[in-house]
Amino acid sequence: MHPLWHEIKSVDTSKKALRSFGWVVGGVLVVIAAVVWWRNDFALTTAAMVLGGLGAALIVLGLTVPLILKPVYRVWMALAVVLGFVMTRVILTLVYYLVMTPIGLIMRLLGKDPLHRKPDPKAASYWIERTYPDDSKERLEKYY
Repeated sequence: MHPLWHEIKSVDTSKKALRSFGWVVGGVLVVIAAVVWWRNDFALTTAAMVLGGLGAALIVLGLTVPLILKPVYRVWMALAVVLGFVMTRVILTLVYYLVMTPIGLIMRLLGKDPLHRKPDPKAASYWIERTYPDDSKERLEKYY
């Protein structure tokens, strides 16, 4: 079974989580409805009414009977988990190709080899001796 499925199944569906979901998502929808209403010169548009109605319904249900929100919450959290999975890979890919690859190419052009991967026929050994100003056991107990 895919790890995403386990994560979706393990979403907290307690009464507290459902109530919080109703308040937060409902509140955000009401705020968005108010912004839409304000941006349209205080004219009631369909978008403002739908968003405001959904937001108000989520807030009321979250306050009174949060268990009714369980199916909606599960779908919402499943979408959040999938979106997080996809976006993590997108962001990591972008960072790799837009940051790490140019750094590697510039280092190659400048002839830098920080990992010392090129063989050195004159070297007797590849061991790098490290010396520290404090060579006591206490230095190794706390690294931070």
